[in-house]
Amino acid sequence: MQRYSRDEFPMRGESGRRDWIDSTRYSVIQRFFLARLEHLVALRRTPELFSEPWHLPLVNRAVYSTYRDCVALGLADEARAVLHGEERTPHSSPSA
Repeated sequence: MQRYSRDEFPMRGESGRRDWIDSTRYSVIQRFFLARLEHLVALRRTPELFSEPWHLPLVNRAVYSTYRDCVALGLADEARAVLHGEERTPHSSPSA
């Protein structure tokens, strides 16, 4: 696993969709949880990846847990946008 400094936190994942998570608007921890939520939602939308029936419930629980983490960090609007499949948020500042 690679390690990154605060300034080098990766803004794009394998899917290349994380470019909307602006490093000037969000802290490192906020970017981490938004990217994690986006990754988990993408997993949930790809059911052919699950080889066992119990995988999907675990992913659903991880999505919910990460969503609650985002809400706790003041990112409720952004987290809802990820859940609804929007790639960009129309806000000019992080939600409080």
